[in-house]
Amino acid sequence: MRPEGFHFATARLAAIALAALVGAGAQEDPASGAAAGDPSSGPPPVRVGLAQEDDIGASLPPLVTEISKRAAKAFLAGDWRQARDAYLEILEEDPDNPLTLANLGATYLQMGALEDAKSALERALAIHPGLHAQRVTLGLVYLQGGETYLAISTLSRAVADQPQDARAHNYLAVAARDRGWIDAAERELQAAVAADPSFADAHYNLALVYMEKEPPAFELARRHYRRATELGAAPDPDLAARIDKAAG
Repeated sequence: MRPEGFHFATARLAAIALAALVGAGAQEDPASGAAAGDPSSGPPPVRVGLAQEDDIGASLPPLVTEISKRAAKAFLAGDWRQARDAYLEILEEDPDNPLTLANLGATYLQMGALEDAKSALERALAIHPGLHAQRVTLGLVYLQGGETYLAISTLSRAVADQPQDARAHNYLAVAARDRGWIDAAERELQAAVAADPSFADAHYNLALVYMEKEPPAFELARRHYRRATELGAAPDPDLAARIDKAAG
C-alpha cells in the first residue's frame, strides 16, 4: 500500500521512463490524471514508458512489426485493452520476446492488473536482465501491490545499476519509508534530488521525511517543500501548517 502523502510521480505527471515508441519514432506524452483500469478516460496518475528495440539489442520479427506499431499507438492513446490484445497477439508468434513482454507488463500496470503486470515484467527481466526501466516498473508494481521487501530488493538493484536514476531512488525511498526506515528514505531522496534537482516530488517527499524525524528538521523541510511547489507540486496546506507549527 502506498504510504499516504508520498508522491509516485513528479507533480503526478512524470513517467518512470519516457521511452521512444516502438517502431514509430515518437515519444510518449506524459499527461495523466484518470483512474487506472478505464481505457476510455486516459492514463492513470503514474505513466510508464514503452521499451524499444535498442533496449534489447534486437528487433521484433518482421511478421509482427505492424502489430507492434498498432500496440504502441494504442498505448500512447491510453487504449489499454487494444494495446494488451495486440501485445498478446505478438506473443502468440514470439512468446519469449522480452520487448513485447515488457510492454505488455507496462500495459497491465496501466490497467491496474498488478498480478498480470508482475508476471509479464518478471518474464521479460528473466530473459533480458538489462531492461532497466522495466526493472523500475516492476519495483513499482511490487510497491503498489504491498510487496514492500520485493520492491526494495528490485529497486535497490535498479539504483545500483543506474545511480543517476532519480525516479528509482524516489520509489526506493517510498518503499523504505513504508517499512519505517526514515534514514534510508532520506538518503534515497537526497540521491534523487542530487541526480535531478528539478524532481518536484523528491523535494516534497524530503520535506515529509524531515518532518518525521525526531526532532523534526523543520528548516530543511521548509526549504524542500518550497522548492517542490516552485517546481510545480500542488501546495499542501497541512504540510505547510505542520512546518510552521514546528518552527514555532
